[in-house]
Amino acid sequence: MVLEMLNPMNISSMVSEAVLFGSIAILLLIGLLLWVWNYEDTSSIPGPGYFLGIGPLISHFRFLWMGIGSACNYYNKMYGEFMRVWIGGEETLIISKKDLKENMEILIEKKRCSIITAEKLEDCMDFATELILAEKRGELTKENVNQCILEMLIAAPDTLSVTVFFMLFLIAKHPQVEEAIVKEIQTVIGERDIRNDDMQKLKVVENFIYESMRYQPVVDLVMRKALEDDVIDGYPVKKGTNIILNIGRMHRLEFFPKPNEFTLENFAKNVPYRYFQPFGFGPRACAGKYIAMVMMKVTLVILLRRFQVQTPQDRCVEKMQKKNDLSLHPDETSGLLEMIFIPRNSDKSLEH
Repeated sequence: MVLEMLNPMNISSMVSEAVLFGSIAILLLIGLLLWVWNYEDTSSIPGPGYFLGIGPLISHFRFLWMGIGSACNYYNKMYGEFMRVWIGGEETLIISKKDLKENMEILIEKKRCSIITAEKLEDCMDFATELILAEKRGELTKENVNQCILEMLIAAPDTLSVTVFFMLFLIAKHPQVEEAIVKEIQTVIGERDIRNDDMQKLKVVENFIYESMRYQPVVDLVMRKALEDDVIDGYPVKKGTNIILNIGRMHRLEFFPKPNEFTLENFAKNVPYRYFQPFGFGPRACAGKYIAMVMMKVTLVILLRRFQVQTPQDRCVEKMQKKNDLSLHPDETSGLLEMIFIPRNSDKSLEH
């Protein structure tokens, strides 16, 4: 056997195969290097280098290690106000433009002046006014006020629009719920415009919103940090420990009559506050939760008074492809996000 292996013909064939495989490996390596070279040449946006895929790996782990806010500040400080990184293998832009902050401060200053010159404070009471008054009482700093108003403008439209989108899909698949909502709208509001004092009377609409956020949450994780040593469910938690609360899963537990079904029965009775936290909780809960509830109620009332909602091709929330990063979104690459709005008392359909 040994002699056969040492046969000159066998040795030459082994050498030939080794040369062939070595040549293929070298060609593949050259191709990879050329691809990386071209990839980096096409990206004129500042940011860490690709470097054979090591760059994306480092930036991804930096976000995991430092947290999103700290990592964004780190990269903006290093590469400027407009730069790119990779998160989860996807190229991601981090933008920190001074223009937005400066314009926001101008608007807030105008609001301060309007409060001072107002004859009656009640005439200009709103969310921004409440924040500014809290600052005057020493409860908030100027930076707190600016940040809260900024978050209201740039954060709420995203989560609110996706939440309403999911709600409309749920309405389309549950006609009995739609019928109950429309009946309440006709009873409470009738043909007139919706008013502020209608909000508390729209109980079916409110329960539908709660059940939608429970069944298909847009933000299902809440992140906190332990400020002191503590004990949670018998487990010691050290100061500085990061804590992620999976409220999306908590909302599918035994605290609701039918936790795995979409039904208004889950809110037929008052649910204890600690079991249902769609906006988070504590001093860092969503600052716009009350405004969000009003906006969702008004949006549903306006739409459902005029239109019946349908989805094309029997699409539903459960089968919809979604992406879950900081918040849950429908995957727009899997198909158009279409809905059909049929005007009530009319055969003509409008598709959007």
